[in-house]
Amino acid sequence: MTVERTAPRAKPRRAATKKTTTAAARKRPPRPEMVQLLTPEGERVEHPDYALETTPGQLRGLYRDMVLTRRFDAEATALQRQGELGLWPSLLGQEAAQIGSGRALRDDDYVFPTYREHGVAWCRGVDPTLLLGMFRGVNHGGWDPNSNNFHLYTIVIGSQALHATGYAMGVAKDGSDSAVVAYFGDGASSQGDVAEAFTFAAVYNAPVVFFCQNNQWAISEPTERQ
Repeated sequence: MTVERTAPRAKPRRAATKKTTTAAARKRPPRPEMVQLLTPEGERVEHPDYALETTPGQLRGLYRDMVLTRRFDAEATALQRQGELGLWPSLLGQEAAQIGSGRALRDDDYVFPTYREHGVAWCRGVDPTLLLGMFRGVNHGGWDPNSNNFHLYTIVIGSQALHATGYAMGVAKDGSDSAVVAYFGDGASSQGDVAEAFTFAAVYNAPVVFFCQNNQWAISEPTERQ
């Protein structure tokens, strides 16, 4: 038996859905403008909202920190190659990024490092010999994170981004105005933990700074081969 359809068919809602989607897209806030303060060649870019004024004494202090950090890093690298340390991730080439960001932190800010933020550790007042003891295997982490607001080194690639985001969410709930910094590199940017940290930080508006030291390498692999 065949039954003819007499009622008019409902019109497809594709057009209405498209209009709704377009309207929602129009309500989205504009994307934040990228702020660039350095060229790829390392030259300073002036920005009206981020003026930088330093005294000769401050510049000498920053340079002194970079020289001391590089010297310590070179000695530790030599100790590792002599078999005195089980591991030593060098910070060679990242001294300026670490000292500059480390000196910009306030005392109540909190740092979640990877395993090569030796310059930031120096800025936070961590005894360098404690770093050597950790990589020699004679202490359990090396230092009290709460005494310097500098978390223990994270060997697992990228997991510190989640720790930093969770801590920052707690800071926001406490009503504090301190900031949290998570350091990571190119290799960690391919990890799911980092992507999840980005998502939670954006959704909960967590006061966390993701500091990517993009030296174009992931351990011993160049970024184009990741």
